[in-house]
Amino acid sequence: MRPRNDSQEPNQGEGDKVSARKYNRDLREFIDEGKVDEAAEDARLYVERDPADAARAEAKAKRGPGSSKVSVDELVAKGRSVVERVRPYLERAQQRLRERFGRK
Repeated sequence: MRPRNDSQEPNQGEGDKVSARKYNRDLREFIDEGKVDEAAEDARLYVERDPADAARAEAKAKRGPGSSKVSVDELVAKGRSVVERVRPYLERAQQRLRERFGRK
């Protein structure tokens, strides 16, 4: 078995270097183009205009991206929908095999 080249691996895990480099490049570009002061002013105006919404947005950002946990009911529902979508293909393949090999 040939070892994989890490640069070709799409899933980099938590230490995603490609995304980190892109983020850093975009951040430097944002700063170099002088957009920081404009963004800060926009943020200040937004907080003054709608402080309650700004507070909700800040609290949501502090909570992070949220949970990726899925309930058992959601898993069961997804499983059923997959089976329902795949069933016609399996039945058609089963029928073709029966026709081919003469079994019922």
